[in-house]
Amino acid sequence: MASALTALKNATVVFTVADAGTTVDPDTGNVLANTATLSYDLYLRKSGNSERSQPGVDVISCTYEGYCIAPQALDSRIRQGTTATLTFSADTPEACVVDDLRFSYGTTGLLGSTLQQVLGDKIRLSRYWQQ
Repeated sequence: MASALTALKNATVVFTVADAGTTVDPDTGNVLANTATLSYDLYLRKSGNSERSQPGVDVISCTYEGYCIAPQALDSRIRQGTTATLTFSADTPEACVVDDLRFSYGTTGLLGSTLQQVLGDKIRLSRYWQQ
Protein backbone atom coordinates (compact mmCIF):
# COMPACT_ATOMS: atom_id res chain seq x y z
CA MET A 1 0.00 0.00 0.00
CA ALA A 2 1.36 3.43 -0.93
CA SER A 3 1.35 6.39 1.42
CA ALA A 4 -1.47 8.91 1.07
CA LEU A 5 1.27 11.57 1.02
CA THR A 6 3.14 10.23 -2.04
CA ALA A 7 2.17 13.19 -4.23
CA LEU A 8 3.59 15.59 -1.60
CA LYS A 9 7.15 14.19 -1.63
CA ASN A 10 9.53 17.10 -1.04
CA ALA A 11 12.63 15.56 0.54
CA THR A 12 15.06 12.66 0.43
CA VAL A 13 17.15 11.47 3.35
CA VAL A 14 20.07 9.04 3.28
CA PHE A 15 21.13 7.27 6.48
CA THR A 16 24.38 5.38 7.00
CA VAL A 17 23.78 2.72 9.64
CA ALA A 18 25.83 -0.11 11.14
CA ASP A 19 25.61 -3.43 9.32
CA ALA A 20 26.71 -6.93 10.29
CA GLY A 21 30.40 -7.73 10.48
CA THR A 22 33.62 -5.78 10.19
CA THR A 23 36.23 -5.02 7.55
CA VAL A 24 39.97 -4.46 7.95
CA ASP A 25 41.26 -1.35 6.20
CA PRO A 26 44.12 -2.61 3.98
CA ASP A 27 46.07 0.66 4.27
CA THR A 28 45.95 1.17 8.04
CA GLY A 29 45.03 -2.24 9.44
CA ASN A 30 42.18 -0.65 11.43
CA VAL A 31 39.06 -2.71 11.98
CA LEU A 32 36.00 -0.86 10.67
CA ALA A 33 32.33 -1.66 11.19
CA ASN A 34 30.47 -2.47 7.99
CA THR A 35 27.81 0.09 7.10
CA ALA A 36 24.69 0.13 4.97
CA THR A 37 23.11 3.10 3.21
CA LEU A 38 19.34 3.52 3.53
CA SER A 39 17.43 6.07 1.45
CA TYR A 40 13.90 7.33 2.12
CA ASP A 41 11.53 9.69 0.33
CA LEU A 42 9.80 12.02 2.77
CA TYR A 43 7.06 14.59 3.10
CA LEU A 44 8.42 17.22 5.53
CA ARG A 45 7.36 20.56 6.96
CA LYS A 46 10.18 22.96 7.79
CA SER A 47 9.99 25.07 10.91
CA GLY A 48 11.79 28.37 11.19
CA ASN A 49 15.37 28.69 12.35
CA SER A 50 15.96 29.11 16.05
CA GLU A 51 19.07 30.51 17.68
CA ARG A 52 20.55 29.52 21.01
CA SER A 53 23.17 31.91 22.28
CA GLN A 54 25.55 30.32 24.70
CA PRO A 55 28.86 31.71 25.91
CA GLY A 56 31.30 31.20 23.04
CA VAL A 57 28.84 29.28 20.87
CA ASP A 58 25.96 30.59 18.80
CA VAL A 59 24.02 27.59 17.53
CA ILE A 60 21.31 27.87 14.90
CA SER A 61 18.95 24.97 14.32
CA CYS A 62 16.24 24.14 11.83
CA THR A 63 13.68 21.37 12.37
CA TYR A 64 11.90 19.28 9.76
CA GLU A 65 8.93 17.10 10.71
CA GLY A 66 6.87 14.77 8.56
CA TYR A 67 6.43 11.23 7.28
CA CYS A 68 8.40 8.56 5.45
CA ILE A 69 6.47 7.83 2.28
CA ALA A 70 8.74 5.44 0.34
CA PRO A 71 9.44 3.09 1.98
CA GLN A 72 6.89 3.86 4.68
CA ALA A 73 8.55 1.90 7.49
CA LEU A 74 11.85 3.08 8.96
CA ASP A 75 14.53 0.45 9.43
CA SER A 76 14.92 -0.57 13.10
CA ARG A 77 18.60 0.54 13.00
CA ILE A 78 17.48 4.16 12.61
CA ARG A 79 17.11 5.64 16.07
CA GLN A 80 17.13 8.98 17.82
CA GLY A 81 20.58 10.52 17.28
CA THR A 82 21.25 8.79 13.95
CA THR A 83 22.95 11.12 11.48
CA ALA A 84 21.92 11.49 7.84
CA THR A 85 22.13 13.65 4.75
CA LEU A 86 18.91 15.53 4.00
CA THR A 87 17.96 17.04 0.65
CA PHE A 88 14.89 19.21 1.27
CA SER A 89 13.08 20.66 -1.74
CA ALA A 90 15.65 22.27 -4.05
CA ASP A 91 18.13 22.98 -1.22
CA THR A 92 21.64 21.55 -1.24
CA PRO A 93 22.14 18.33 0.77
CA GLU A 94 22.86 19.03 4.45
CA ALA A 95 23.89 16.93 7.43
CA CYS A 96 21.11 16.37 9.95
CA VAL A 97 20.28 14.26 12.98
CA VAL A 98 17.15 12.32 13.96
CA ASP A 99 15.46 14.11 16.87
CA ASP A 100 12.47 11.82 17.20
CA LEU A 101 10.74 9.08 15.26
CA ARG A 102 7.67 6.88 15.36
CA PHE A 103 6.38 9.17 18.15
CA SER A 104 3.85 8.05 20.76
CA TYR A 105 1.63 5.86 18.57
CA GLY A 106 4.47 3.64 17.37
CA THR A 107 3.70 1.12 14.66
CA THR A 108 1.81 -1.47 16.67
CA GLY A 109 -1.77 -1.68 17.83
CA LEU A 110 -4.75 -0.55 15.81
CA LEU A 111 -3.98 3.18 15.73
CA GLY A 112 -0.22 2.88 15.24
CA SER A 113 -0.40 0.31 12.46
CA THR A 114 -3.22 2.17 10.67
CA LEU A 115 -1.30 5.47 10.69
CA GLN A 116 1.88 3.71 9.52
CA GLN A 117 0.04 1.99 6.64
CA VAL A 118 -1.81 5.13 5.50
CA LEU A 119 0.85 7.84 6.05
CA GLY A 120 4.15 6.14 6.93
CA ASP A 121 6.42 6.40 9.97
CA LYS A 122 6.63 9.87 11.50
CA ILE A 123 10.06 11.45 11.80
CA ARG A 124 11.64 14.70 13.04
CA LEU A 125 15.06 15.76 11.75
CA SER A 126 17.18 18.73 12.85
CA ARG A 127 20.12 20.58 11.34
CA TYR A 128 22.58 22.48 13.54
CA TRP A 129 25.23 24.97 12.49
CA GLN A 130 27.22 27.89 13.84
CA GLN A 131 27.56 31.40 12.50
